[in-house]
Amino acid sequence: MSLNSFYDDRKFCTACDNYVAYLSGLDRSYCVQCGSEVRLFSADDWDRFQNGLDNRPRNGRKAKNMRNAVGSVDAKGEVDNEPHLDTEGEGPDDQRESA
Repeated sequence: MSLNSFYDDRKFCTACDNYVAYLSGLDRSYCVQCGSEVRLFSADDWDRFQNGLDNRPRNGRKAKNMRNAVGSVDAKGEVDNEPHLDTEGEGPDDQRESA
């Protein structure tokens, strides 16, 4: 894999209708040839890029434990989505004295 250098980096200038070297500002980048604002991709390349993203497989992260994601299931198969406190003394009515 080759690394891009600062001197080889290009963006698309709509005025020049070509990928050109550019000057980068804080919010925008400008063409070094004509001074127009540049974009990362041309319209055709942007469409190809977006279509390529739509066609890729989606392998998102799965929940570690399905019981935690859905709620607890009792013996009858009914889902209980009520929050439960697993530790003692951490309820909303717990009034501990600060140290």
